[in-house]
Order: sequence, then structure tokens, then C-alpha cells
Amino acid sequence: MSRQIRLGFLILCAAAVASAYWVSYLPLTQAEIAKRVPQKPIPIDLRVGAEAKFGTAAIRLEAGNRLVVGGKDKGGRPWEVVSKWIGLGGEFFSCDLDQDGTQDLVFAGPTGGLGSDPSMVVLTVMFDDLGRPVPSEFEGYFETDRQGVKEFVDLSHDGHAQLIRQSFNNGYWITSLYEAKAARWFLVHGKHGSRSFPLYTRFTNRPNRVATAPLPGRTPLEDDLSNSAILTGEAVRIQKVDWDNSTEAKDPAIFLTDGRTCTPYATMGVVLDREAGRQAAILDVGPDAKGLLEEIVREKLPVRISGNRFPEDEPRDACVPELIWASER
Repeated sequence: MSRQIRLGFLILCAAAVASAYWVSYLPLTQAEIAKRVPQKPIPIDLRVGAEAKFGTAAIRLEAGNRLVVGGKDKGGRPWEVVSKWIGLGGEFFSCDLDQDGTQDLVFAGPTGGLGSDPSMVVLTVMFDDLGRPVPSEFEGYFETDRQGVKEFVDLSHDGHAQLIRQSFNNGYWITSLYEAKAARWFLVHGKHGSRSFPLYTRFTNRPNRVATAPLPGRTPLEDDLSNSAILTGEAVRIQKVDWDNSTEAKDPAIFLTDGRTCTPYATMGVVLDREAGRQAAILDVGPDAKGLLEEIVREKLPVRISGNRFPEDEPRDACVPELIWASER
């Protein structure tokens, strides 16, 4: 058996394990998760040099696992989003996630994680009023079929997509809900339809889909992977960025002028928005995101920070953001 086939087999096994978490600890009914959001496949070969059209934009798969999506906004100014792909799997879909009349891009690919690690990363690219991209990445226990990502549902019956995501913290599986509006993802807190989010299910040795309240003294924390704070968040500046591995351009420590030091995950996005165009890159790509961060620091541009994770091995007040948005306007 070749190394590539063995690795592909391990990824499939990991996906099966992750699917078990999705099914075994999800406190939603079959009727609820069956309310899928329509998604249309975008045909493309998963090989270096492959290209596909997406509306007026182009998708390119480049060497070094670079996934590049580029086009022009409504004023004819260029934009580009750089993320990551791997050759062992991945699917592209188009879908109007936020119901604004513009088709958005969805890419779902395997993480390569094993065991209880999240099995899949979902990249979405929605578009604002200027026709510029607003990227976001979610990693989790997702699944796809010919109709798209299964976790994109419409629980509110208004056409807007919601994304169901599960995570684990402090002995509980947490079911979170994100809603797409105005090109951004908003984390739902409180009543939505017949449910109140987030939902908690206790980790057991057998399937458990019964929602419960955490026991006294247990405070599981819900990750916030939203990017809605770029609309209203307080602007700060980045003093400097330290890199643990300058060659790989990953694992940065980002020092902010408000005293925080942020240590993001690889799924964090960096956006540099200028009058002349917009550039965005996911941190996992490495040099692209590093270049944008260094440009932001050099020009002392104001930034807004959105989202925050709560890793169990980090202090609860740690800064682990999902998006850094810089704008000269």
C-alpha cells in the first residue's frame, strides 16, 4: 500500500470517528438537521494548476497548498483571498449564505487530524456591499455530500444559512449555532427557533443526545469563531509580531496596544482593506498572512479583532482570535 493511500485511509477513518461525535452528541432532531441550505457543487480537479470559475472570480490551486480566490469588486478594484488545500480531498460549493442575492463560496477540506481532532475545515467567502470578500474559516466535525456541507441548515426558515458546530470543553460537548447576515457570521446566543443556544450534552461512554445544563461548578466555555465584531469592535493597533518559526511563518505572538498578547490558531484570517483593493489570507498558509501582518504593523494601521477561542490548556482570559481586520479607510 502506498504512503498516499495509507494517509488517505487514515483521513477517512478520522472522518468516520468525527462523524460519530456529530451523531452521538448532537441534541437536535433529525427534522431540524434535515433543513439543509441548497449548495451547488463547483467542479474542479484537486491538483496543482487546476482552475475554476466562480461568478466573475477565479479559483486556483497552486503549489505549496495555496488556494487562491481572486476577482474584482463592484468598482473594478482587485481582491484576493488565500487559504489552504490538500490533495487528498476537498469540495467547492456555491451558495447564497446570507441571502443578499450574491453567490458565496464554500470550500470544505479534511484537516488530516486523527482520533478526536476536528476532521474538516470549512472556508466561506461572502461578499459585502462593495462586492469585496469577507472570509471565515471553521474547523469542526463537519460532513459533506453531493448537496454540500451538511451542517449548513435553515432553522429560522428565512433562507439565511446557519452553521452547526460542535466543540468540547470541561466535560461537555457544546453545540453552537452561527448565522450568516450581511456577509458576516454571527454567533447565536439565546433563543433561535425552538432552541436556545448554545446547547450542552454531557460526555458519556455511550451516545448521549440529551441537552442539559452544566452542573454547578462546571463552566464549559464556547468558542467564538464569528467575524461580526469587525463591524462594531473597538479599533486597536499591533505593536509587533513575534514568530516562533520564521521559516514556516506560523505560531505568531501578536502584541496589541491595549496590552493583550494574542496567540491565534492556524485558522485565523488576516484582512488588509485598502481603497485600491482588499487582500486576505488564512494564517495556516504562512508567508501570505505574515506579509499582511508585517505591512499592518509597518504602516500602523488600526485593526479590529473578532472571535475568540477557549483552549482548555490556556488561561480563560487568553486572546485567541479568529480574525484581524485592518483598514486604511
